[in-house]
Amino acid sequence: MNTPINLSPVFFTVPLTGLVLALSVCGVVGGAEPLPLRTLARGASSAITAPLRQVIKDRAAWELFWAKHTANSLPPSQAPAVDFNRDMVIAVTMGQQRTGGYAIEIVRVEPVGPQLRVVVKPSAPRPGAMTIQALTAPFHFVAVPRSDLAPDFVDAKGHRPK
Repeated sequence: MNTPINLSPVFFTVPLTGLVLALSVCGVVGGAEPLPLRTLARGASSAITAPLRQVIKDRAAWELFWAKHTANSLPPSQAPAVDFNRDMVIAVTMGQQRTGGYAIEIVRVEPVGPQLRVVVKPSAPRPGAMTIQALTAPFHFVAVPRSDLAPDFVDAKGHRPK
């Protein structure tokens, strides 16, 4: 004879609670709030012609970085003001591109466990699109609240740059 199995609510509650906890630790459910972003500069013509992902935490490093970024500008502009006691700079460059139509954007910065996830969205012109025939070097620099977490640069799907 078959006896009915009593599947008590505890049988379902304990595994479900464990799953929710595991997903929240991974940042899938209810992760930390994204940090506020303040764009310092964004455009298509940096003098930095290599792809770059960098966190800058002091004024001297920021001014040196800005001097490299504006090396082709006459007259060179001053670096945007940043209070490094409170904030830090996150900079991304796409590297030199052979035409216009390319862009890069920091879309979100959020603490996830022991890391500071920096979500970067690169974009390219679609095949056959009309673009300016000039060398470009897209960039985006933002200020965010200072953090000692290790940066983890990813695209919107969570992939790391090659």
